[in-house]
Amino acid sequence: MLHTKDIKNLSELNSAFLDKHKRQEFFLSFIDVLKLGKLHSFFSSAKAKGISPLLLIHILIVFPLVDKKNPYSFTSDSFWADVCDYGKDAYYRLKNNTRINWRNFLFGVTKQMLKTLSEGDSSQESTTTPEVRAFIFDDTIIGKTSHKTEGVSRVWNHVIHKHILGYVLLLMGYYNGSVFVPLDFSFHREKGKKKTKLYGLKSKHYREQFRKKRDNNTAGYKRKKELDMSKIKAMVKMLKEAVKKGIDAQYVLTDSWFTCKETLFTAIANNLKYIGMYSKSKTKFTYRSKQYTYSQIRALNRKKVKRNRRFGLYYIRTVASLEGNPVVLYFTRKGKRGKWKTLISTDTSANFNNTLEVYQIRWSVEVFFKECKQSLGLGKCQSKNFDAQIADTTITLIQYQFLAIKKQINSYESLGAMIKDTKAECLEMKLHQRLIGLLLSTLEYLQEMLQDIDNDTVISRLLNSEKFFGQIMALLELERNQHKPVA
Repeated sequence: MLHTKDIKNLSELNSAFLDKHKRQEFFLSFIDVLKLGKLHSFFSSAKAKGISPLLLIHILIVFPLVDKKNPYSFTSDSFWADVCDYGKDAYYRLKNNTRINWRNFLFGVTKQMLKTLSEGDSSQESTTTPEVRAFIFDDTIIGKTSHKTEGVSRVWNHVIHKHILGYVLLLMGYYNGSVFVPLDFSFHREKGKKKTKLYGLKSKHYREQFRKKRDNNTAGYKRKKELDMSKIKAMVKMLKEAVKKGIDAQYVLTDSWFTCKETLFTAIANNLKYIGMYSKSKTKFTYRSKQYTYSQIRALNRKKVKRNRRFGLYYIRTVASLEGNPVVLYFTRKGKRGKWKTLISTDTSANFNNTLEVYQIRWSVEVFFKECKQSLGLGKCQSKNFDAQIADTTITLIQYQFLAIKKQINSYESLGAMIKDTKAECLEMKLHQRLIGLLLSTLEYLQEMLQDIDNDTVISRLLNSEKFFGQIMALLELERNQHKPVA
């Protein structure tokens, strides 16, 4: 058995072994690309017992890539516990810290990532036209299993058409022309219609919810207050903040729920073009010097229907005015008997094809939700502490950004395939550890038999021997084949 005193040497030897023979880059090399070290100031109040919060963040980011769901499962694994010698409480203290500004940290990571991607793009000559850049807003339900989780309520799930326990997650995403990245988010709860059931909960269950006192000037206190903020107000706040922080975009894209005067006018005020589905039946537009609803405007133009073969749609294009702001209303339907849908755009210079091309980018947020929930465990945090819910979600979004860089570089078809491949790299790292450990154990045994053997000299010669390396690689290939699933 390998002695404890040799474990650190083994780790160093393994690192040298991997570097010498140019093995595939492991996840930490990609995390370094994000230059997270420049963001240390966000955690100035969180450092405890000499442990760097950013180091803990590095480790938390790789959890899904090493098949670990939480700090407990990670620290319980003898291999990873040896590599990262911190107890689970260090991670939980970090997540529960109400003073950490996770929103600003996420913005900082995003700007670092976008800078990295732009530097990569600028190194290649491009003759194509500039790509569309857009802010995208959408929400999804984050289900929870315990009514004791701080701030949860009964929220309406439009997919299954019933109320479930959990939060509504409002997400602001950013599309930079080639990749979608999460930029900001907020949690919301629904108060409910029954006065006897506050937030849709029984009185007993509401009283049993976890509660935590927070100072008014902390980031955690401000995030907690957002629970009762309307999603429209939260969206407007996020949009203004993103523009203020210099995130470069041309469009704002939303579905019909978020399209209203307030969001549309906010986009215009910030020199952004707005495209969204529209369903506000009572709003009046100025059309032909009179006031009409969008359905009345469609009726006036019912004989001006055109067919678009590219998208397989029938459509009507009209230009109207909303409180002095010119807008384009597109009425579309699939087939001659399909149900009419309305798309509103402030980009009056674009034609139907161009408008739909831009609006289709909005679907990238749907892909994001699916991939994050399936592959990264979005919303699976079991902590009752609301601060931990915010921290866990932020880390998940950073994981997605980190993987987006790798996906961009290596041209993976899906996030799942990329995670699977990275897990294989982790497995290979463990195999290296085992084989080199076996080598050292054998040398220790030989040293006991042959007292004058020079351990360091033998190891150095072996690692610099291409013949020996070839034999090691043959062993690794055999080990990998043994771990392949049977078809």
